[in-house]
Amino acid sequence: MSDHDTTVFRDMFNHSFDAQWILSADMHIEHANAAAVSLTGYGIEELVGQPLSLLLPPKIAKAHDTYVAHYNKHGETQGVLGQPRRFEVLARDGSLIPIQLKAFRLGRGDDERRFGATMVDLRAQVLLEKEQLHTMAQLKRLALIDPLTELWNRRAFDDALDRQCALVSRHHSAAALAMIDIDHFKQVNDTYGHAAGDRVLQQLASHLKEIVRKEDMCARLGGEEFGILMPACDPESAVIVIERALQRVATDRFDLDDGRAISISFSAGIAAIETDAAADILLEHADAAMYQAKKTGRARVEMWVPEIAATPVRA
Repeated sequence: MSDHDTTVFRDMFNHSFDAQWILSADMHIEHANAAAVSLTGYGIEELVGQPLSLLLPPKIAKAHDTYVAHYNKHGETQGVLGQPRRFEVLARDGSLIPIQLKAFRLGRGDDERRFGATMVDLRAQVLLEKEQLHTMAQLKRLALIDPLTELWNRRAFDDALDRQCALVSRHHSAAALAMIDIDHFKQVNDTYGHAAGDRVLQQLASHLKEIVRKEDMCARLGGEEFGILMPACDPESAVIVIERALQRVATDRFDLDDGRAISISFSAGIAAIETDAAADILLEHADAAMYQAKKTGRARVEMWVPEIAATPVRA
């Protein structure tokens, strides 16, 4: 290679955007470029002559030293050389920097072995990946959340009910389903406007979240109808929980945006989730019990029994 060629390659080495390293046979640093200095925070004089393990976290350094010892003894690469690998290097300030490393042999197999290594700084890429994952998680959550009440939506509730039915069938555990419908909600909208109706829905959702158990799932199923999925709960206990919510709502005043406050009530139906129960049938049972509560006076809770008509007239 001519002196000109040597100068060209030296310039390429020194001006590369990626950290470039030349290492001795025992993996000590012989040369490092400006990008390596920028990546690690070490000065060039602090790097040259140091083992590459200076830049490796303890766990990786130990594996690296084992690999070097194996290579020096057996001359086998164990599939490491030439294979891109992602891990973190230890910067001078103690921070961990995600990189992609590719190591390779240098020279033509003479007695003096040398190795080259390229480290690509992945901080921007990792940050972008995290942002993308966060965005995807938010989008997934938004797809399952009712935007008005911030409760789970119908899609999330139906999926959870299917899973709960499967768990009950597998483990023969107790669980219950409650359906809630605000009484005379149309009158609220007609009298005070839809904005007032939305405020009522939001405040009822807040009450339900405070009253139900932490393990219960509360959802807005549509309009003024809510569903509560109650795992590890028999129907009698579910009635107690929903009656407590009913009493809380009955003694509260619901504030409207114009300063007025109104009272509301709701009717609820409860169905036991039993072994081999189908989700759609359970919803029908809880819905029928709820409308039975409306037929018998509203502001009450009914438990599903076979005598209740399957499709009562909505009231």
